[in-house]
Amino acid sequence: MQNGSPVNMPTTLTDVVCCGCSCLCDDLQVDVDGGRVANVTPNCLRGQRYFSLSEQGAQCRIDGEEASLTQGISAATELLAAAKAPLLLGLGELTIDAQRAALDWADKLGAYVDAGNPAEPDPSGMVLQSTGLITATLGEIRDRADVVLYWNADPQLTHPRYRERFALGVAGKFFAGSRTSLVIDQTVTATSLRADSYFESPITDNLEVAQTLLALGRGKCQNPPPKLLRIHQKLAAANYAAIVCGPEFFGGDDGAAVLETLADYVRELNQTNRAIVSLLKSGPNWVGAAETIAWRTGYPSPVRFAADGPEYEPTSFRAAKLLARGQVDAVIRFDGDWLRKAPPEMLTALAKLPTIAFGHDDLDLPAKVAFRVAKPGVECGGSMHRLDDVPLPLTAVLSTERQSTETIIRQIIG
Repeated sequence: MQNGSPVNMPTTLTDVVCCGCSCLCDDLQVDVDGGRVANVTPNCLRGQRYFSLSEQGAQCRIDGEEASLTQGISAATELLAAAKAPLLLGLGELTIDAQRAALDWADKLGAYVDAGNPAEPDPSGMVLQSTGLITATLGEIRDRADVVLYWNADPQLTHPRYRERFALGVAGKFFAGSRTSLVIDQTVTATSLRADSYFESPITDNLEVAQTLLALGRGKCQNPPPKLLRIHQKLAAANYAAIVCGPEFFGGDDGAAVLETLADYVRELNQTNRAIVSLLKSGPNWVGAAETIAWRTGYPSPVRFAADGPEYEPTSFRAAKLLARGQVDAVIRFDGDWLRKAPPEMLTALAKLPTIAFGHDDLDLPAKVAFRVAKPGVECGGSMHRLDDVPLPLTAVLSTERQSTETIIRQIIG
């Protein structure tokens, strides 16, 4: 039985980390009673959902039939013995230790690994290598940013407690007065309704908008859109400007160019004040996955573990490309919210391949071997990295007979 609260003794745990989104809020109080989570405060829909568990099921299923963990490990080993080009994806659902175990496994198999979120484009790894990026922790944004621009970001929907903990809902430590909120988005959002300035622009125009801002920063732009000019003026006049970008910011094929241009604009702003970029990624641990694979291989995702060392191809090794070209003959899948948002063509391709799946909820996508694992931050501990790269420890608040993903992988590797 894994560590956690005693099954029948009411217990209250404090300063619990929530893995419901990439904010990884670490101030939760969790009440446990009768072997289940009875209450979570502060109230947050994503937190409530994350701490609620589906009905206990078999620890392992083979072809949909209940099996023992030992049988599942044998079946997984047999499946992979016949594979020449397996693919691992979904690493953002794992703890750091489980990600390291998964990469050890991939190395042993000579597998492809796409550690990015298949449901969200993210060229930040390439941009960090090519031009660099001035960024900051959420604590620094909270304490210093007097002007915040949300670009294709609606944290009120995706990260419900972001504003109350790091933005408009909390006073800054190093500035007096209120915080100015700006928004660039393709449609009106809950965040834009509370903004001081709003510039509506389609995602396909993000590169043009970023180039216009860069030209304004360099004093070389004539006749810009008035609303965009006002946004630039407020950013340039700030003592500390934070530009918060949501996943849709990279939505076009030119996502890397958009972020590179924004990085250049932020460097221009830093000539006269302080400015940073913060990427509002999905959770729980896609940031940790990117850092773990870079730590292990020296490359951002995606990579292939070849006989003479890891190889890196930023486009051709992407899971979507590999699946579309039929270059994969087996899949190791770590399930989570990304599966509910992944492109339909990817899900169709995944469903056709022999698959080993690890998950803590029931999903409709089939798997030859499916392991029901302990849920990080609920049934097992470990650590994850917040969206600003800050590592946080997880607490097992419930006891369970389920094994962690890391434990099962280590048993398979032998």
